[in-house]
Amino acid sequence: MNKKILLEILLDPKTSDAEKDDAVIDLGINFQDEETIDFLINVSNNNCYDEMVVASCGESLAHIWIKNEQINYKKLLELKGVALAEAFRDESNLGM
Repeated sequence: MNKKILLEILLDPKTSDAEKDDAVIDLGINFQDEETIDFLINVSNNNCYDEMVVASCGESLAHIWIKNEQINYKKLLELKGVALAEAFRDESNLGM
C-alpha cells in the first residue's frame, strides 16, 4: 500500500483501531525511512490511539531498526509504556 494512504489512515479519526493497527504494521514492513520512524514514535506517544495500535508502533519500530541493522537508541528512549516494551521484546526475540 502507498505510504501516504497509510499515514492518512492513522490520522483519520473515523478509521477503526483495527485499520490503524494494520496501517502501523504495513508501515513497519514496507518503509524503513526516518519519516516513518518519527511518525510511528509520534503515534505511539499520542494518547488518542488504542493500546493495540501503540504496541504495534513499538513492534514496527523494532522491525525497522533490525531490518536496517541499526538501532537508534535516542529515538528508542522516546518510546513509553507498551510501545517501549514491544520494541524491546521484538529486539530480544530476533537476537539483537
